[in-house]
Amino acid sequence: MDKILLEKALEMSPNERLAFAELILASLDHENDEIRQTWVSEVKDRMEAVRQGKAKLIDFESLYHEDKV
Repeated sequence: MDKILLEKALEMSPNERLAFAELILASLDHENDEIRQTWVSEVKDRMEAVRQGKAKLIDFESLYHEDKV
């Protein structure tokens, strides 16, 4: 994997990373279209829940390190 590409992707906002991941997943030829559409719908629903304040984003690193204390 190209480390520079990963670093650039991690600099994106969470919403931008989700959109980027969606584009990458959509590029896979062997992916079942029905399953892909289900995931795309799920991602959009979760993004909308965050926008409406019905859900909040949790930083994985802080969550992971919380258990180490």
